[in-house]
Amino acid sequence: MYPAVATGAHNPANGVVAGLMPTDMLSQSASMPIPPPQMQSHYGAEALAEQILAAVGRCRTLGHRDPRITLTRPTDVVEGVRALLELAGLTPSVRPSSIGGQSVLIVRL
Repeated sequence: MYPAVATGAHNPANGVVAGLMPTDMLSQSASMPIPPPQMQSHYGAEALAEQILAAVGRCRTLGHRDPRITLTRPTDVVEGVRALLELAGLTPSVRPSSIGGQSVLIVRL
C-alpha cells in the first residue's frame, strides 16, 4: 500500500511526510491525565448556565416563539445548572435520561 493511502493523505508527498513524522507529541499528550467532563471548567454548571442564559437572551431578542433548550449531562451537573437557572428567574424542568447517571434539563420560555 502506498504511504499516501495508508495515512489517508490526498497527495503522495503529504503521505510520505506524514509517515515520517515523529510520534513524540503523541506520547507526551497521552501521559497527561484528562479530568472528567464535569470537572473541566468549560463543562461545569456555571459555564453551562451562562450558555443557556445567553441562548435565552438571543431567543428573546430574535422573537422566537415557544423556544425549548435541552441539556443532557450527569445528574450532579444538571442539578447545579437547574439551581443557577432558578436563581436567574427561569423555571427549568429535570427528568431522568435513558442513560444511567444522566438527567435531562428542559427550559421553555
